Amino acid sequence: MSMKPPQPGVGPTVRRSRVAAPDETDASYVLSVIEGPDVGKTFTLDASSPTRALVGSSPVCTLRLTDPEISRRHAALTITAASVQLIDLDSTNGTTVNGVTVKEVSLHGGEAIRMGRTVLGIQRGQAVPSSRQIETTSFGRILGSSLAMRRLYPAFDTIAKGDGPILIEGEAGTGKELLAEELHRASKRAEGPFIVLEASAIPSDQIATRLFGTPEEPGGLVERAKGGVLFVDEIGDVPRHAQKKLRDALPSGDFRLFAATKRDLDRDVTAGRFDDAFFFELSSGRVELPRLSDRHGDVALLAKHFWKEHAPEAGSEDLPVDLLPRFENYPWPGNVRELAAVVKQRATFGELSKTYLSDRAGEQGHDIVTAVIQEGLAFPAARDRVVWEFERRYIEAVLAKHNGNVGAAARASGVAHRYFQLVRARVR
Repeated sequence: MSMKPPQPGVGPTVRRSRVAAPDETDASYVLSVIEGPDVGKTFTLDASSPTRALVGSSPVCTLRLTDPEISRRHAALTITAASVQLIDLDSTNGTTVNGVTVKEVSLHGGEAIRMGRTVLGIQRGQAVPSSRQIETTSFGRILGSSLAMRRLYPAFDTIAKGDGPILIEGEAGTGKELLAEELHRASKRAEGPFIVLEASAIPSDQIATRLFGTPEEPGGLVERAKGGVLFVDEIGDVPRHAQKKLRDALPSGDFRLFAATKRDLDRDVTAGRFDDAFFFELSSGRVELPRLSDRHGDVALLAKHFWKEHAPEAGSEDLPVDLLPRFENYPWPGNVRELAAVVKQRATFGELSKTYLSDRAGEQGHDIVTAVIQEGLAFPAARDRVVWEFERRYIEAVLAKHNGNVGAAARASGVAHRYFQLVRARVR
């Protein structure tokens, strides 16, 4: 829990650079419900969408369906340069494309997608002005020139100008708290306080007291946030009774609520761990930050930025050029936070772990667990890094054992062929 001093008159710094010709266009796709309870409903997907489009019954879904056999977050759709990437989000009843059960697949138009009792048709639509024309490459201290980030900047501007609650989703290390700070600085409440509650760091039976105080000692964080913003990190760790009190305080309290989570709150709603009405309030201002591995081209930009921050310690003005190819080939399971820590380590101590220096991170015989622990990463980033290395070594070993035969390797692994392919692609 902490209080950040207000910075009157300070707004986000916006960097711009020309990234596309004015006449460039992107493809668009039209999804139509051709069978099921929502028959006739349509949705257009194009590259201007700030985040991936969710399909399901949850209020956060871009294409919200009423089919009772569809999960709250059933699937996600992301438009790329040549196709639409569909990912089934571990739905209860699964997803099929042209009769084949899929976990992840590229769609090009003309396919039939079944989810529960609903069948969606997808067709290519009219070309639209290219989202690559978005010139903004930062939002305050949020940096990124990748298409995944440039799509988000207009949404950040819109959200900052409002006064409703915001839900920031994203993996650990993607920059959720930093975004909350920048949204506060760009809002009409910039001169008010920015109060932080780190819910995951507090015993659950103490969270309500921190938020609202006690009859004997009133004046919790909600009271201190008046005129400004209350940022609750890991909102999913707030117990239900405190969620309801927080929801009830929104209309009458003079504060704006920013909430962040790396969890799927829809699953928590289904399991009864999260208040449905409160979730509905939060979802009206939802934004999802992408993984660093999905931000193509941003690793080099961010590495150079972090290097400049620590250049005096390094005694050098430029990031060593030999590091960039290795950084760009590394998957960064700890996202931007991990990259920042690694660059600082190199700038401060002049060396890096073999984890980051080898052409293929984690050579045989290298104790990856010890190495990751020594790097001092946060627990989620360290765990993800170890899991990634285990998956990479396992896939390599089982493929070698079966002479590169993917089908045989998948059967020997005891997992579905498509899942094996998904893991294999992730660790390449």
